[in-house]
Amino acid sequence: MPFLDNINIGQYIPANSIIHRLDPRTKLTITLGIMILAVATTDLRIYLGIVVFLLALAAISKIPLPYYYRNLKSFFWLFLLTFLLHILFAPKESTTYINWCFVRINQQGILNGIVYSIRLAIFVFSAAFLSLTTQAVELTDAVFKSFSPLKRIKFPVEEISLITMISLRFIPLLLEEAITLKKAQISRGATFEGGLIKRTRRTLPLLVPLFISSFRKADELALALDARGFRSGQKRTSFQKLVFKAPDYLFLSLILMVIGLSYWIKMV
Repeated sequence: MPFLDNINIGQYIPANSIIHRLDPRTKLTITLGIMILAVATTDLRIYLGIVVFLLALAAISKIPLPYYYRNLKSFFWLFLLTFLLHILFAPKESTTYINWCFVRINQQGILNGIVYSIRLAIFVFSAAFLSLTTQAVELTDAVFKSFSPLKRIKFPVEEISLITMISLRFIPLLLEEAITLKKAQISRGATFEGGLIKRTRRTLPLLVPLFISSFRKADELALALDARGFRSGQKRTSFQKLVFKAPDYLFLSLILMVIGLSYWIKMV
């Protein structure tokens, strides 16, 4: 299952870079800003600028590009499916290249397929950037501090922060469990080779033990939280205080410049 072997979203790669030393709220803001910008436009020129900006961030983070590429490779079939769906179900008001039975391929459909595939790739790359450069605990603190004003309107900020951390920590655990189950099946004579349909059919038997294992881990986690006296809504302190520094303001200014430049390009 190359899909499971390549995904590393949720894993943290330590490195001595300015990106790693940034406040997690800064990295969260950059990621959300990039995703919102990708949703707000369909201009390929803006997408090209976003891709260049993300590659620059990846280079500054000192994490080898193959770590990011592995995630994109894992979602290749999703990108391809998105591209094909937009081609086959394209709007009629465009220059048509092929019109046979229910298949209608035109210029607008191809453009939509390219745009939405790139948008998904930006989402995956941004999520990988955030998880590879930020520890789960830091990201939890960032979510809590960012949304803490919402506590005045009874918004469950603590619960959302806890769910964020648990979700990020569970992704690599479940992937590791799936790979372990795969190796156990191979040792018993199972094979996962063949075409896409055959590999999918042979992978399905792994879902049942994977779900059972995930439910068991969730139950153990609930017992651990209860044993440590976790109670919802109680006031808590953080081991590490988050403080914005000069590099944080610099990168926040950069993302604002990217958004402003994108707006200017869209208006031209």
